[in-house]
Amino acid sequence: MDEVFPILNAEEMALFTPYGETRVLKAGETLWEIGDREAGLYLLLSGEVEIVGRGVRAEHLLVRLTAGQFTGEISTMAGDAALVEGRAVSDGEAVYVSRADVRRLLVTEPELGEKVLMAFTLRRMRMVAEHLGDVALVGDPDDREVAVLRTFLSRNGVPFEVHEAAATCQALAERGAKDLPQPVVICGGQTLSRPTLRQVAECLGIAAELAPGARYDLAVIGAGPAGLAAAIYGASEGLSVVVLEACAPGGQAATSSRIENYLGFPTGISGQALLGRAYLQANKFGARVAVARGVTAMAPGDSGYDLTLDGEDLLKARSVVIASGAIYRNPGIDGLERFEESGVHYAATHIEGQLCRGSRVIVIGGGNSAGQAAVFLSRHAKQVSILVRGAGLAESMSDYLVKRIDSLENVELLTHTEVTAMHGERKLSGATVKNNRTGEAREMDVDHVFIFIGAQPATAFAASSLALDERGFVLTGDALDQAALDNGGWPLPRRPFLLESSAPGVFAAGDVRAGSVKRVAAAVGEGSGCIAFVHRVLADAAAAAPQDARAAS
Repeated sequence: MDEVFPILNAEEMALFTPYGETRVLKAGETLWEIGDREAGLYLLLSGEVEIVGRGVRAEHLLVRLTAGQFTGEISTMAGDAALVEGRAVSDGEAVYVSRADVRRLLVTEPELGEKVLMAFTLRRMRMVAEHLGDVALVGDPDDREVAVLRTFLSRNGVPFEVHEAAATCQALAERGAKDLPQPVVICGGQTLSRPTLRQVAECLGIAAELAPGARYDLAVIGAGPAGLAAAIYGASEGLSVVVLEACAPGGQAATSSRIENYLGFPTGISGQALLGRAYLQANKFGARVAVARGVTAMAPGDSGYDLTLDGEDLLKARSVVIASGAIYRNPGIDGLERFEESGVHYAATHIEGQLCRGSRVIVIGGGNSAGQAAVFLSRHAKQVSILVRGAGLAESMSDYLVKRIDSLENVELLTHTEVTAMHGERKLSGATVKNNRTGEAREMDVDHVFIFIGAQPATAFAASSLALDERGFVLTGDALDQAALDNGGWPLPRRPFLLESSAPGVFAAGDVRAGSVKRVAAAVGEGSGCIAFVHRVLADAAAAAPQDARAAS
């Protein structure tokens, strides 16, 4: 409780003073409302403040704070819409710190900042675990659209409740949702029927309000390990940074149930926890992270590049780091599309683990992602079958995972085996598998299939402007021969820097880059390494600007 709602001592409270202003609080006064995007932090000097959530059914008190305690959670720092409401219970005084100054405090007062950031993090974790707040998802849990929205909310760390319409009829009627087509999302006082992910993100305030035509020193495309590393290092070194993420921070790495070979975590860490910390760091240093804002096109512009976002918004950036990652391939199994999000999965997170409790599961693939998924799912599923086309796992999977799988009684390995078809009515219930050596086919009872069979790069937005390899990955540095540079119209006397693409000032990092190692640590290294070259590109541009001005005159 002390870490979640700590009581600061007099010395710690004094450190807040330069970052805020003293305000008089009146009993009954609303300090901020749910959905408020400018709710700062209040450090109570006297009096009491209550934090209130408003679920589908009723308002509920989350906590009552007294002198020496402070308000706020992750949304306070990140600039998202507030998920709870704050009200003064009695007359009193507080130091009010704006969102911008909260970030400044976190950077310049490291010890106090650590205490504040820990409290913010633990409060959001409690809210997620206990489904606290104002967000509700209404619909049939087996419905594909419900599953997509549920995954989106979970991966973005949003606390929410799931309701079937029949169980909450009266409450839904009061919120105007009773007769709306499902799924329905209730958030921030709005009721959204069959919303897009962009609409949900905007309702939650996690899409970030980006001014049309806004200019940044650096635009990072993708918020996986490489993208977040680039954002952290760029923002911490004084660059104005925007991160554009089509779905949720963390990328594929965030879906790993446990990463055990990442430096500094000998007991392992979940992908969501690791990348969640990186997301907080990016916000701490002032990077603007915009969720559900995919990039549809990139083109040269004045003093940099023009990025077109879905919705036709336009941003300008002096430099770009492409860290859009890769997407798991669809293996072309008959009937697969019918069961996507209702039996077929491309990630094994806590949500999928709960869905698979006591079930029969197939994992397709022989790489580390497949191995991590099989180990995690074995703790929930009745039976896990790993299917690989080849003779075993040793060539494609880390040794520690192979040994772990060998030791699990409810995990079996089926070699030279492929899924050819999936069956079921509303839900997946069976699959046809075939031995690719003997040609023998048989039926397997299965409730869930997890697919981890390689990936294709997310480079559609850059296909016409960058040199790519035969599989669509971005060529960088020494991988660019003179022919590729000539075809791309490389305009500079120097060759591209390490990690720089065929377009000056555009870099690629992580899984999207041709020749990348496909490891989280490597992606982090590449993302952070790009920033040294970004500084050189910006410095060269600044040095050339006066010369260009003289030539124009």
